[in-house]
Amino acid sequence: MASRMVYSTEEIDISADSDKRLVRIELSSSGYRQRYVSLVIEEREELERIIAALQEAKASLP
Repeated sequence: MASRMVYSTEEIDISADSDKRLVRIELSSSGYRQRYVSLVIEEREELERIIAALQEAKASLP
């Protein structure tokens, strides 16, 4: 199994699968009735755009 957990918290899981060549980001809401959203990224360019957007957001924080 080539999937490995890269980052994990109570509400965010990020895993990378080298065999399937994808990154999976799973988000869950908190509370009594949790809701889940999964984002599967199969293209390196899309992942690069997401990383750049997160870095830009990080730069705007004090």
